Amino acid sequence: MQVSQSMRKARRVAARGFTMIELMTVIAIVSVLALIATFSVRKYIASSKTGEAIEMIGSIKAAQESYKGETFTYLAVSPDLTASDSFYPPNPKPGQQKMNFAGTAPTQVGWQQLGVNSSGPVLFVYACTAGTTGTAPSSPGNDITIGNWPSTASGPWYVVKAKADLSGNGVNTVFVSPSFSGDMYSANN
Repeated sequence: MQVSQSMRKARRVAARGFTMIELMTVIAIVSVLALIATFSVRKYIASSKTGEAIEMIGSIKAAQESYKGETFTYLAVSPDLTASDSFYPPNPKPGQQKMNFAGTAPTQVGWQQLGVNSSGPVLFVYACTAGTTGTAPSSPGNDITIGNWPSTASGPWYVVKAKADLSGNGVNTVFVSPSFSGDMYSANN
C-alpha cells in the first residue's frame, strides 16, 4: 500500500508540534485565567474577614436592644469611638492577629454586662458608646466619613464601631452602625 503525498504532508505537520504563536496564545490564556482566579480568591478572603465584623455588630446591636428592654437605656461600653484603649479586645495588631473576645481589659466588664460573646477569636476590635435623649451621638472618627450625622438625638442612642487593618498597610477597614439608623456604614473594605 502506497502512502499518498497529502498523508505524508499531514504526518510532517503533526510531528512538527506547536508553533511559537500557538504556545504564546496558550500562555496568555492561562495567565489571564490565573489573574482572574487570584483576584477572586482575594475578594473571597476579604469578604470572609469582613463578615466577622458584620456578624459581631449585629450581635452587639441585638444585645443593646435587649439591655434597653430591661433598663430603658443603652449601655455605654466604651468611652469613645476614637481612642485605641476604647476598643475591645485589646489587640496591638487588629486585622493581623486574632484575639479572644475575653480577657481582663477594663472594657471587658461592659461587654460582659451587655452579654456579647464571639464564637471564636476575632480579627476586628470593637467599641460601643451610648447616650441619652438630647445628647450628641459620638463621632465615628476621622477614619470614616458619614454624611448627615445628627448633632443631637431624639431618643436614647448607641453607636457601634469595628476596625481592623486587614491588608497590613496601616489603613483600617471600618464599620459603624448607629441605633438611630438602620444602616451600616463602611470604609476601606
